[in-house]
Amino acid sequence: MILATGSQRRLRLQVASQAGFTMVELLVTISLIVFLMSMLAVGAGRYLENTSAKATEALIARIELNLQQYKGITGAFPPDGLDGKDVTTEEGTPLTGGAALTLALTEPMRLTRKINGEVRVIGEEPPMGDFRSDELYVTEEDSAAKEILDAWANPLHYDNVNGGEEAFSPQSLGETHLDFDEDLYIHMEDPREIEELSGIIGPQNSNEYDIWSHGSSGHEDTEQYEDYITNWETRN
Repeated sequence: MILATGSQRRLRLQVASQAGFTMVELLVTISLIVFLMSMLAVGAGRYLENTSAKATEALIARIELNLQQYKGITGAFPPDGLDGKDVTTEEGTPLTGGAALTLALTEPMRLTRKINGEVRVIGEEPPMGDFRSDELYVTEEDSAAKEILDAWANPLHYDNVNGGEEAFSPQSLGETHLDFDEDLYIHMEDPREIEELSGIIGPQNSNEYDIWSHGSSGHEDTEQYEDYITNWETRN
């Protein structure tokens, strides 16, 4: 039988204490990694949100250029199908709001003239807008029934507020979107009708047209009015 000397016992205690300390270090390291990963996820989420907001602002700016081209040819901005001027596809699908806008910008424009009391097609202009496939929602039943989507894949709103039976057409209902499912989505109020927002996003373009996106929280029960992205906000 061999008895351990005092120095051997001290060595074993040192090894045991070092092993225990290494385990503590490992736990601290894991906790630090988890913390850093959570912070990175939050930062990445904010970055993606800001990127999507900038992309949506750029999309609205592109649409505004298209609308100026449209008006330069026709003398007016596209109707919205909400104020007495019906908008339909060739297959007869009724369109309102953003869908009416999308039709005007994505389909060839037929130029007509009244000759001897009869309206005749005298020419055709190519579509004003050039949109990527991920920027458009197309219905299965009618390929001409489309909506322009923001960076969060939610449809944009459009209101021609210049002329018509009712120039200002509140859009607080899901019916202004194609295939809107009230069981899946929430549709908040029209931002132009919310007095509390007057100091946040400003007044609408009362003499031309309004375009807006619900923003990052659109069509969810957590939707925040401050997330709205509008053409009147980007102009201010």
